[in-house]
Amino acid sequence: MQLFRGTEAIYPDTLKKAVVTIGNFDGCHRGHQEIFRRVRSHAARIGGAAVVFTFHPHPASVVKGITPQLIFTLDEKIRAVDSLGMDALIIAPFTREFAETQPEVFVKETIVRRIGAAGVVVGHDFSFGRRALGDIPFLKRMGAKMGFFVECVDPVSVDGQVISSTYIRKLIQSGDVAAAARVMLHPYRITGRVIHGMARGRSLGFPTANIQPDKALLPAYGVYAVRIISGQNRWDAVANIGNNPTFGDVGTSIEAFLFDFEGDLYDAELSVEFVEHVRGEVKFADIRYLVEQIEQDCRRAREILAGKVPPR
Repeated sequence: MQLFRGTEAIYPDTLKKAVVTIGNFDGCHRGHQEIFRRVRSHAARIGGAAVVFTFHPHPASVVKGITPQLIFTLDEKIRAVDSLGMDALIIAPFTREFAETQPEVFVKETIVRRIGAAGVVVGHDFSFGRRALGDIPFLKRMGAKMGFFVECVDPVSVDGQVISSTYIRKLIQSGDVAAAARVMLHPYRITGRVIHGMARGRSLGFPTANIQPDKALLPAYGVYAVRIISGQNRWDAVANIGNNPTFGDVGTSIEAFLFDFEGDLYDAELSVEFVEHVRGEVKFADIRYLVEQIEQDCRRAREILAGKVPPR
């Protein structure tokens, strides 16, 4: 996949007969994947390139001045788009100046003059340009005028629920990581370095890796069956997200106990794939009860990860 950071190096002959889709594509969920499929289909039909046009940082951070809790880091988005068989990814820097671009100017200067698009495929709720004044009817009128086709892809629903990045974020925040994985078609993942913690897990017989996450979006406090990834290595594990109420800690920590692992992971970069929620966070009156519960959590997580427990 060709990767372009900005549009300066792109001209119509760079991406011949480009069929492009435009959006944030946070999470690259099933709805996004259907849009990508349509882009690839059109591109194959005309012998063109399947192109994704996205933005960084997220427009909300510029337009609304907030830091959105995103499903993907930029690197994760790049890898996901590449894995979905797209020919090119354009990452446009989203600035205040860019946010003020009139819809007609964006179409003429970016879609037509820079990319030379033969077609544009967008989702049902697509809007663009200054104050989101560009809508799908406007885009279709511009396409008829400027010589590119436009397709609007219907929303994708699972069990009657329209899939969106906002919906998936709510699932993750509620702890329903299994449902989030079903609608994304991949588990939610965080990545981070292993830092020094309080070393209580080791004293309890469950040495944990304390992971400093790379993103703000975290599942609800509680215990999860997870898989830990480091390079080519993978381990089944159980992870706790919370503030350790039994010990009166302050602040959120993510601690993972890797099954059947011995060694030192300090400073290693680990990825955590959340498979299923095991239980919520509990404050225990006695350390003995905590140890008993951890043992039960480990048994439950092993069963889940071995496929012995039907998904909820």
